[in-house]
Amino acid sequence: MGAWWGMPKPLPRVPHVESPFVLRAELLTVVPHSMATIDRLEANGQFPKRIRLEPTSRVGWLRREVTAYLRHLAKRRPSAGKEGHNADNHELVTRLKQSGPTPDDQPANPDHQFAPVSATSGRNPDVER
Repeated sequence: MGAWWGMPKPLPRVPHVESPFVLRAELLTVVPHSMATIDRLEANGQFPKRIRLEPTSRVGWLRREVTAYLRHLAKRRPSAGKEGHNADNHELVTRLKQSGPTPDDQPANPDHQFAPVSATSGRNPDVER
């Protein structure tokens, strides 16, 4: 037994075993909502219910329920192949082509425009020493 009042000693954590619970800090990194939104969705029955992790005051969510919720969100999300998306994409490509560089924008020495520093030994090839 751990302490004198009979509380069992917590088991050591095993790094390669995933917990069946998601704690608040991890939940906020996984789910694209704020805690206030999660509270509201949970109250409306649209998000998995939290579980009190006895004998502490900590709470967690079942990992499998959170994963199922994320899958549900992914299915609701409009896919990239839907109509309208291709039209928007075409419009963006057209605007980019129109606003692209002109011959006047080209550097005087195009051979060294994108040369990495290591390729020129850190020296500017246009400056004589």
